[in-house]
Amino acid sequence: MEGTERMGTELVVGIDLGTTNSLVGTVREGRVHLVATADGDLLLPSVVGVGPDGRVLVGRKARNRRLLDPAGTVRSIKRRMGEDVRVHVGSTAMTPPEVSALILGALLDAAERDLGARPARAVITVPAWFADHQRQATLDAAELAGCAVERLVNEPTAAAVAHTTGQEALVLVYDLGGGTFDVSILERDEGFMEVRASQGDTRLGGDDIDAALAEHVLLRLAEREAAAVRADAHAMARLAEAVERAKIALSARDEVRIHEPYLTGEGASAVNLDLVIRHGDLDEIARPWVERTLTCIDTALRDARVTAADLDRVVLVGGASRMRLVAEMVAAHLDVPAQLADEPDRTVAHGAALLAGRAAGAAVDEVLVDITPFTLAAGVVDDDDRGLFGSSLTAAPVIPRGTVVPVERTSTYATMFENQPTVDVPIAQGEAERLEDNQPLGAVSIEDLPPSPAQSPVDVTFRLDLSGVLHVTATHRPSGQSATTTIRNGPSRLTAQRREVARARIEALRAVEVAPPEPAAGSATLDPGEERLARSLVRRAERSLEGELDAALRERLSSARAAVCAAIEGVGDLGDAVEALTEALYEAY
Repeated sequence: MEGTERMGTELVVGIDLGTTNSLVGTVREGRVHLVATADGDLLLPSVVGVGPDGRVLVGRKARNRRLLDPAGTVRSIKRRMGEDVRVHVGSTAMTPPEVSALILGALLDAAERDLGARPARAVITVPAWFADHQRQATLDAAELAGCAVERLVNEPTAAAVAHTTGQEALVLVYDLGGGTFDVSILERDEGFMEVRASQGDTRLGGDDIDAALAEHVLLRLAEREAAAVRADAHAMARLAEAVERAKIALSARDEVRIHEPYLTGEGASAVNLDLVIRHGDLDEIARPWVERTLTCIDTALRDARVTAADLDRVVLVGGASRMRLVAEMVAAHLDVPAQLADEPDRTVAHGAALLAGRAAGAAVDEVLVDITPFTLAAGVVDDDDRGLFGSSLTAAPVIPRGTVVPVERTSTYATMFENQPTVDVPIAQGEAERLEDNQPLGAVSIEDLPPSPAQSPVDVTFRLDLSGVLHVTATHRPSGQSATTTIRNGPSRLTAQRREVARARIEALRAVEVAPPEPAAGSATLDPGEERLARSLVRRAERSLEGELDAALRERLSSARAAVCAAIEGVGDLGDAVEALTEALYEAY
């Protein structure tokens, strides 16, 4: 732990809370140190589930468990942040912040093991295009995980901190992750790095391309077979895993065989998937999604008031940017070479760790200046009357899109009527002229006003902090009465009561005590779906063992196959055996 950067006595870490994978790191002896998880990997799959013994699983074990329990295993929860929904972790219904808190908890556990102390504070990255309620949900998740947030940082901004040099004045960072897309244009000047513009789409990422590729595979099956696969949750989970592996492999190969024997059904009705996906197939499928990112690039260039020719560098980060089509289409669109970062999955975490180190007192060269990607507005009756009363409201910008943060701005409006008893200021986020066409954020209200004339001035102050969190104050100038709120009433925002209930759910999951397994007494009764999956994995292992493998992997694969066969017969735990065999097959693929 010697040399690890701290804030006073508190350890500060940087966290990339990703859709597909998450990472944690810090600055140690002047260098970024990314922390290995309990599985020994730097990348923690952002997947949460419950094992057969009732223990909560996070990461690789949960990803493997999804094949056996797709309904009770949660992935890509980042896409649901800010929504008022419940998902099932095993049999427990949880909110997106609660699931994210379990992921953050696993990262903090890993940091504690590696660094010798539990981090008290963190810099956490979020998509630049995350709205206020999504940022608030991320803050909720950190609070539930027991970690204070030093600040939220936009992902492409963190990537730029990690992967630019002092000679580059204007850099475009293209971040295509598993669930979200962001593009930012950053300018460097004499020790300052300023975000000039950000654009993005929180519903665009590698997950969408995986889903489209899975649909492509299903359309190549007979109608009866495709219907059988769609109706089988276990089969769909296996198909999702298979197409994701194929997509990754096609980054380096021209074709990949997807072989999933007994995907669903048995005997004559079994569906055996065996087909070849070519690089051209993936390009055709992914092209519409990549084209949507180009529209965001154009908007960012306009907002930054620059052209593609002004760019000194275009850097691609995020795991989905590994697809060859991405670099080809971005470079052709901009007529500027697009360079894939050396470790695109780790770039954002690297930048987050640097910023965490600077927060803890480490020497980081540049001062980072970020912006708000959305306009923040108050609802008024009319821009001419500037009234704060009525039902048909105009969005009056208080903090325009592209404003440097932190920032505080005040606009003055007026009451509509004599002796108006209440002033309600609705607050929204977006670029539309009508308030109702924007994302509502909440409201601030001043009640029980004393008698005053119509057109009494009301000052409305918006303060946006470094994390992009909005604080609003309204002041009735004649009386001096005011009201202040931090926008916390998004659909997922936790009340004090909900926070305690959420903490109790999380603690209950994490505190499960596992009884020692009872000796097997003959064959166990297996769930048909679990047995079908296990037998399919055995067949896949047998096929892999026919090929060329190094001696260590061959031995591991052979042993794992034997363990699954034994578990099918009731000797040993099937879940653990399937997990070990799945991991070996990942390496052999």
